[in-house]
Amino acid sequence: MGICILVADDEPDILFSLAERLRWMGHDVVTAEDGQAAVSAVESHPVDLAFLDVTMPRLNGMDALKRIRRRWPNLPVVMLTAYGTIRVAVEAMKEGAVDFITKPFEPGQIDLVVAMALERRDQKGDATRLLGEVSHDVKNLLMPLVTGTDLLAEEIDDLFKAMPGLESAKAQASHHACEEVLQLLRNASLRIQDRMKEIADYVAVTRTPQKFEPCQIAKVAESVAKTLRVLMQQKQVALRIEGLDSLPPVMGDLNRLYSLLYNLAHNAIPEVPPQGSITIRGEHDAAAHAILLAVEDTGKGMPAEVREALFTNRVQSSKAGGTGLGMKIVKDVVDAHGGQISVESQEGRGTTFRITLPIHPPAVLKGKTQGSMSAPGAEVQARPGGRSAWMAE
Repeated sequence: MGICILVADDEPDILFSLAERLRWMGHDVVTAEDGQAAVSAVESHPVDLAFLDVTMPRLNGMDALKRIRRRWPNLPVVMLTAYGTIRVAVEAMKEGAVDFITKPFEPGQIDLVVAMALERRDQKGDATRLLGEVSHDVKNLLMPLVTGTDLLAEEIDDLFKAMPGLESAKAQASHHACEEVLQLLRNASLRIQDRMKEIADYVAVTRTPQKFEPCQIAKVAESVAKTLRVLMQQKQVALRIEGLDSLPPVMGDLNRLYSLLYNLAHNAIPEVPPQGSITIRGEHDAAAHAILLAVEDTGKGMPAEVREALFTNRVQSSKAGGTGLGMKIVKDVVDAHGGQISVESQEGRGTTFRITLPIHPPAVLKGKTQGSMSAPGAEVQARPGGRSAWMAE
C-alpha cells in the first residue's frame, strides 16, 4: 500500500529523480525546494516519511529536521547528503533522523531505505503504545501495594498498642483485617510479576537472533508440558499431546517454536474450567511439505471483538491484567517461519488455533512477511490460502 512521502531538495535533478522513483514504487510524493517549504508541507499533508537534503536555502536540512522532530516525533526522516557533508548527516541521526543517503544514489538504495524506515516507524509505534499501556497498568497495580502497606502498618500499630487488654473478638477482627490486606498485596504482586514476565518474554523473543535447525515438534511440546505441569495441576487442567511423535522435523528456530506453543497453552489455562483440557495435536501434510498443528482448549471461548482483534494492533487480552504480548509473539513466530495461523472460537465452546508450518521455510526477507488477521466471523485467518478445515473433530 502506498504512503505519502515528502522529498525536499534544492537540486532540481535530484528532486525529480527521487520523486519519480518513489512514485514508480506506488507512493504519493510531495516536493519542496527548501527547508521552510518542507516544514510547511508536513503541516499541510499527512506525511508518512520525509527525505531532507542537508544543505537547502531559507532553512537548512538540520534545522528543518529539528522542527519536524519537535512537532512530529514519530515521523521518520531520511537525510540526503553529498559526500563532503556525511559528518553533518551523522549529526542529524543523533537529532533523530533514521538514516541518510549519499548522492548520487542508486534506485535500490532508495527501496531499501524506504522499507527500513517504515519498519522502524511501525516498531517504534508498537513499542510506544505498549510501553504506554504497561506503564499505566503497572502504576495502577502498584497503588494497592502502597495503600495496602500503609493500612497494614496502621493496623499492626493499633494491634500492638492494645495488646495487653485486647479482647478475643477484637483480636480476631484485627487478624482478619490484616489477612485481607496481605492477600491484597500478594495478588497485586503476582499480577505485576506476570506483567513483567510477559514483557521479558516478548523482548527475549524479538531480540534474539534467529537460528534455524532441524526441530522435533514433539520434543518442543514435551518441554512446554514440563514447564506448565505444576500450574496445570493447580488449575486442575489437563494438557494432552497427540500425533506429534510421527511428525517429520521442521527447519525452525527452537526457542521461537517453544515460545509459540508455550504462549498458546499458557494463555488458555485461565480460560479453561477445572477438569477441562488443552490439546496440542498435529499431522503431516506431505503434499504441502508442511506440518499442521492445532492447539485446542475446552475453555469459555472468545467474544467476537477479542477474536477479530487477534494479531492486529488492536489485540487485547481476555486475561485480567494481560498485555496481549503473548499473541504478538505467536504471530511473529509464525511469520518468521513462513507459516499460517488461524483461530476458531465461540463463547462457551472453546478455542482452537490452527498453524501450518512449512518443513523448509522460504527465505523471507526481514520486514517483508505479511499476514493480516481481518477475516470476520467465527474464524480469523492470518494469511490467504490457508487450510481451515484440517484436523476437524
